[in-house]
Order: sequence, then structure tokens, then C-alpha cells
Amino acid sequence: MIRARAERLVSLCPLLFSALLIATCSSGETPPADGGGDGAAGQVKAGAAAPAAAPEPAAGDRDGALRAAGYQQRGETWMASCEADVKPVPKDSWYGLESAEMRDLDGDGIAEAMISGGNSYCFGNTGLSFKLLAKAGAGWKVIADSMGIPSFHPRKGIAWPDIEIGGPGSDCFPFLRWDGRKYAYGGRSLQGRICELAPKAQVSKGGLPMATGLWARNRAACDALARGQGDPDFIFDGKAMLGPQDYYGVTPFKALGDGRYRTGGEHERQVIDMNDPKFIIVQEGNWWSGGYTWCSSEQSWKPWEVSEEDYS
Repeated sequence: MIRARAERLVSLCPLLFSALLIATCSSGETPPADGGGDGAAGQVKAGAAAPAAAPEPAAGDRDGALRAAGYQQRGETWMASCEADVKPVPKDSWYGLESAEMRDLDGDGIAEAMISGGNSYCFGNTGLSFKLLAKAGAGWKVIADSMGIPSFHPRKGIAWPDIEIGGPGSDCFPFLRWDGRKYAYGGRSLQGRICELAPKAQVSKGGLPMATGLWARNRAACDALARGQGDPDFIFDGKAMLGPQDYYGVTPFKALGDGRYRTGGEHERQVIDMNDPKFIIVQEGNWWSGGYTWCSSEQSWKPWEVSEEDYS
């Protein structure tokens, strides 16, 4: 159920900017053997709780992180645009800063920057995006970037916490997990409890790590399709994302790295996270936005026609 943005931010605010949540997986989930990796942060001891308090950030660190995240200072306000590459920059694409916090997430004594902001024009019903940045020499490097509302959940044996990406609805949400080098799609969870771990990516015949067939907003919509009710949001045929009415489509795809792709053409421009072949996150998009679930490998379906009984 889609809630108003104000209600959502109030209800999720403790997840956003409180101390790191201590999440125990009551389902008995154990991180994959390669989950900890040998990244710069290394491993933490089993059963570690919240990371150590970070030292006070150096003067100017916050401003430097904001600029590295794409924000500009306009008077007394920090602003960013989801279409800064379009000239002139659309007025509605500018959004304000929700929060900028400095905290040590991996326990190495160096603070990272968590920056959030957004609006409905750029990020749909969720209305929020975030970027996590780590120090890189004298500057900053973005290590996680997604549409949604982040919450942090420490995992045994992994220095960096999982980042659950919340939004409208009550179903399981996607989460990012540190793979030893970077944050990548780790599966789906709800308030830190693992619903499913991400399968190993399988590249489709079209060269994209995305399953072909029918796609819809969530599993409930997929179940309705199986019953002959409703329409898919789009079909992926291995080369293009096609709308059910065939009057719009999205192609081609350009790899951006880290499982992210940009579609071509100004009228169909999108940025899509395809780290999971059966769940994608459209981070920017004119036709689609938000998360989408693979329903089946079918390439066609019988359109659902609403009868008068459905209105009674």
C-alpha cells in the first residue's frame, strides 16, 4: 500500500538516521562464503555489534562529500538534480538535501558520508535517493547509489553492514551487500531479516544479466498475471523492454559498470540496476521507475479486460 511521503519518512526516519540497527537473522541465514572478501576494511569478529564511533570529521569533509555526491550550494540550501546532464536543467529535477551524516560504518576509524535527498519527480512514489561515500585520498568516492530509503543491518563476518533499500509497500525489499570490493545486490530482506539471497547472475542471450519474459511491480502482480488478471508492466525480449500496448519501448542498453545500464534515446533514457537477473531497480526513467520483479518466461499474454462486474 502506497503511503504519503510524509507518513513514510516519519515511520522510517528511525531507520534512516538512528544508530545502526542490530539485526539478527532469525531465519538462520548465513552469509555466503565470499561475502566478507578481502577488501580494505577486512573482516570483523563474529558477533560484532555496531561499528566503533568515528572520530570527529575534519572541517570541510561534509561539504566535500556533498559536492562529490552531486550537490551544489545555492544560497543557504544544498540542491542536486537527477537530470543535471540535460541542458537546460529541468526545473522539477532539482531537489533538496534531506540529511547528510558522517559515521564509521566499517569500523576502521574513518567516517563515511551518508547523503539523502529527492523528490517525486525524480524518484516516483519513494521520493528519496541516497548515496554512500567513502574517503579516497583527499576526496570522496561513491560506493553505493540507489533510489529508496536506506537502513543498515550488520552481518556476522562482514565489516560493512547490509543496506536495505526501503520504499512503499510491505513486501521484502532489495538490499546491497559488500562483496569484498564494492556494494552489490545481495537479495531481498524485510527489516533486516533475509527473505532470499541473490542468485548468481546469468547473462541472457541478448548480453544483459536480466531474465527474459514478463515483468511486473511485485510478486502479487505476477500472481494476478498467472490467474489471467491484469497486465505486465513490460516484456523483456532479450534486447528491449517493451510496453504492453507496444506504443513505447526501451532500447538499446549501454553498460555503466557495477551491474548498471543506461538506455539510449532522450525520450526513453533510463538507468537500471541489473545485478539480480530476476529483480531490477530502475533508478531513473521516463517510462518506468522503482523495483520490478520477473514473473515468467512468457513472451505474450492475454490482455485482461475489465468487466462491469469488476465495478460492482
